[in-house]
Amino acid sequence: MKKRHIFFRLLLMLLPCCLLAGCKSLIKSDQMDQQLEQLITALNEDNADQIYQFMYPGVVTREEFETAYEEFQLAWVKSTRYTTKLNAINVKNNFSNSGSSKTWQAQYYVFTEDTSYTITLAYLSDSDGAGLYQLNLASGTGPLLISGGFTTARENSFIQWFVLIFSILGYVFILITIIDIIGKRPRLFGVWIGAALTFLGFRVLITPSGFQAGGGPLWFVLSSFRIYSDGTRNFVLAIPVGAIVYWCLRKKTADPKTKG
Repeated sequence: MKKRHIFFRLLLMLLPCCLLAGCKSLIKSDQMDQQLEQLITALNEDNADQIYQFMYPGVVTREEFETAYEEFQLAWVKSTRYTTKLNAINVKNNFSNSGSSKTWQAQYYVFTEDTSYTITLAYLSDSDGAGLYQLNLASGTGPLLISGGFTTARENSFIQWFVLIFSILGYVFILITIIDIIGKRPRLFGVWIGAALTFLGFRVLITPSGFQAGGGPLWFVLSSFRIYSDGTRNFVLAIPVGAIVYWCLRKKTADPKTKG
């Protein structure tokens, strides 16, 4: 029963690490999606007043906003037909003596019939109010992930799914290893837990302009084979070498008190 509790605790510890390593692309925010849709509607209607109302109270003066809005007008081409793609998002809960607050930061790619944009939004909610405290609109987008991630399931090839599953199994192997370390409590107990979380990573990056390759120790990384819209191919192989070494030396590292 005790080991079962340890298992679930470690699972909860490793899940956030997995998110940091690459599963964060699965996170979505209805709050930010709504802000983006309202912004695009206001831009299509050329409604500066509406956009200004979206801003966090006092974060920008009306004069400063009008100057920024002129740049938005020059960049944005009205279009009621568009698609959006979340590129990155970060959500934080902040606590201090003065109270609590929550911030959302998100970057979206927006594709219309004629062009594309990168829109970056930051939203703050606290006891003083709620609204956007950062808004940036730029023409063009960065390279898009076509296949190789958890969010591109339909487009992934057999090899790409094999690499992703290999990565998941690596984390399961690490979890089992840490449970065993806690149960056996070998010499240098804490060092072995740190070692179990260590990967030996190899990376091959092929871009339209060149080729890069390298490797070394890594932590909280996912093996993947990703293909992007500009032709870039990024292959990462992460081997849980620390956990493998532990199992190879398991008998030698056992605490004498636990032997027999």
